[in-house]
Amino acid sequence: MIPTLIYADRYRNEGTCSYSRYADHTQARDQYRPDAGHTGFALPVFELPREQMQLYVANPSPALLQQYLSENRVRFCLHPQVLQERSADPYVSHTLAAGTRCRDLAVVPSSSSRTLYVQQHGPAHALKVHFPFQVSRYERKMRDEVIEQAVNVSRELEQGIEQMDGQFAFLREVLGVVHRSLGNEQGWGENWGYLVREMTPFPEGTGNGSLLPGFALYGNDFFHPDMPPLLFELIGTRDPLSFVLEQIMFPVIRHWVQAFRQFGYLLEPHGQNVLLEINQDGNIARIVHRDLSVGIDMRRRRDLGLVDGRLNAYNRMESNEFHSITYDKFMGSHFFDRIVALCTGRYPSLARADFTGPCREEFARCFPEHEHYLPPTVWYFSELRDSFNKPLYQDTGARPEWRPGRCS
Repeated sequence: MIPTLIYADRYRNEGTCSYSRYADHTQARDQYRPDAGHTGFALPVFELPREQMQLYVANPSPALLQQYLSENRVRFCLHPQVLQERSADPYVSHTLAAGTRCRDLAVVPSSSSRTLYVQQHGPAHALKVHFPFQVSRYERKMRDEVIEQAVNVSRELEQGIEQMDGQFAFLREVLGVVHRSLGNEQGWGENWGYLVREMTPFPEGTGNGSLLPGFALYGNDFFHPDMPPLLFELIGTRDPLSFVLEQIMFPVIRHWVQAFRQFGYLLEPHGQNVLLEINQDGNIARIVHRDLSVGIDMRRRRDLGLVDGRLNAYNRMESNEFHSITYDKFMGSHFFDRIVALCTGRYPSLARADFTGPCREEFARCFPEHEHYLPPTVWYFSELRDSFNKPLYQDTGARPEWRPGRCS
């Protein structure tokens, strides 16, 4: 039986955070963690004057827009741990001084501590809120430029959706609400806010498919660790190699390539960002992508005549290292490798090469000019950090397995 998205997001993730020594680290308090036993928590909401806020909008539904904006006021959402532990933050102080507390929102955490499902009537949506605490490698801030860029990318993807194939869908980032800068930041602008994410995949589907996070295919159940992996339930009596290649791996590869070739975007299709839209026949009708804080290759955009558009400076790239991180590591090592391990463990006739070989061929078929944009070896994060405490990149020297390398 396929669980609900919220259940799978929170509780079919056990054993999946093994991709680095930082993967299962979190500073989130127990009562706000996705894998806690609670049913959710109350998210504080304040109303502030609209002229004091920066708004980014990408075609939200009128009902959703009305919930957070009025003619003169804006609803501003703060994670309770931020209120409890970051009271000295100037934007927290400004919220408390200039805002009026209104009714809290009932929310449930997703697999991400800062992305919260809103539990109420009306359009299904989630909020991605400012959470300046370390989860895995990073503090999960929601700075102005990050929010603006996610809305920009969502808008451009929506407007150019005909350039993606029919198995592609995504969750739109339709509204960003950010404090205007107080003018006292050093370096990056530190004014922050939150995103509103629609939970109905775009384009609208033809049926009532269930959404399942990619990691739930191989993750253990938090409450029932002996339950078999959901991947095997989906495969059923079908040929496992054909099912995995045709319904999971090939579509994800094509979407990574299409997003890059058509927009210069570097999707990050690891097991958390990929949702499987499963129809009533148990087939995967579409791959639904979430989280649009993507890298942007400006070389590719210049090649396409899409140099700037409405994009800002966040995550722009002029070199190819991060391409390998998103494709070879996020998709290949962190997602596909886990699926392969299950299949080769259960089906003795299958070998790793049965998956990697066809995927290399599919990548080369739909991306013949890949050598111009991707490095010949696999890159990943270094232990060294930059001045903003972000990991630097390093060449692992390994040959790619999920795409052709120039030496292959």
